[in-house]
Amino acid sequence: MKSHRGNRPRSIGGRKPVGLALQGGGSWGAYTSGVLDTLLDNPDLAITQLSGTSAGAINAAIVASALANGSRRHARAALASFWRRIADPAAAELLRSLLGPVGRYWRDSLSDWLLAGTAFNVAGAQALGIDPLRDAVAEHVDIAAIRSDSSPALFVTVTHVQTGLPRVISNDAMSVDALLASACLPHLFPSVEIDGESYWDGGYAGNPTLWPMIRSGLAGDLLLVQLAPERIDELPRDAPSIRRRVGEIVFNASLVAEMQALATVRELAARVAASSPATEVRMHRIGPPRAELFGKGSGGDRGPAWLQRLREEGAAAGRQFIGEHGDDVGVRETLDITRFAPAVARRIDSPQPLSN
Repeated sequence: MKSHRGNRPRSIGGRKPVGLALQGGGSWGAYTSGVLDTLLDNPDLAITQLSGTSAGAINAAIVASALANGSRRHARAALASFWRRIADPAAAELLRSLLGPVGRYWRDSLSDWLLAGTAFNVAGAQALGIDPLRDAVAEHVDIAAIRSDSSPALFVTVTHVQTGLPRVISNDAMSVDALLASACLPHLFPSVEIDGESYWDGGYAGNPTLWPMIRSGLAGDLLLVQLAPERIDELPRDAPSIRRRVGEIVFNASLVAEMQALATVRELAARVAASSPATEVRMHRIGPPRAELFGKGSGGDRGPAWLQRLREEGAAAGRQFIGEHGDDVGVRETLDITRFAPAVARRIDSPQPLSN
């Protein structure tokens, strides 16, 4: 595969090179597809790399394969087509259920999602397979194009079942199985085997993974499309709201850890006046979706109207970012990553020295 290192390009054909980091989140990936539609329609941006997990991985692969074939317009059409297929009432319930559990635990709770019996348990999934999703992905993703030199860099995260460690799969090793593994929720489907090893949903270990893009040198600006709510206004007091908040925190934990690591590396580099990819990259963010939306759609709702609303909300968020920060891309960072730093508690009263 072509090298992903080198000096960060200032422009490509007059366009500003950007990397996109797409968080997973079940049917909320329709929101991301709306964001992508707006970014692809923007003549000032060139998408040079993408990192995605779960539904974010599928969105990223759809875009990467279309861009490899030289068509931003086709990327927009393919995204719309994929999410229409997910919403199609005639689609197999198995396909639509695969993208639902994360949405359910945002609405209900992580523990309910992990422990509840589902209509499609592992044994049932083994009998039915995941062919409906496989067919949908294969129809909208050109794996050969992703493996070609014309493709943007693509990084897809999966979770190794036996070690719990993330594995990041890039262009040369990309496959439909890799995309299915990144979206494989273990209480619905058996693990997906790649190179003789078993993998589950990438959201457990990297959601999305940022470091490959930071190190690549392909873009000085990384734009995170975040789906999980970062903060809530009201303190949860009853059991359902407490469980729901626990789910949100767990789902966002790997992203928070990467942001904290990035902030720490920058702090250490500043102390010794050193330069590194971590100090050079500029971070931006679109999302999370408006708080009101989390109370609107049912976790099991894959209706066309709901997914279309999410696409429209994402497109609006993309336009808002371009309107407010489009000129900042290539110039300055707009996401303050220090907000992710852990608060350090200190005693107000200084400890007294021990007497001899």
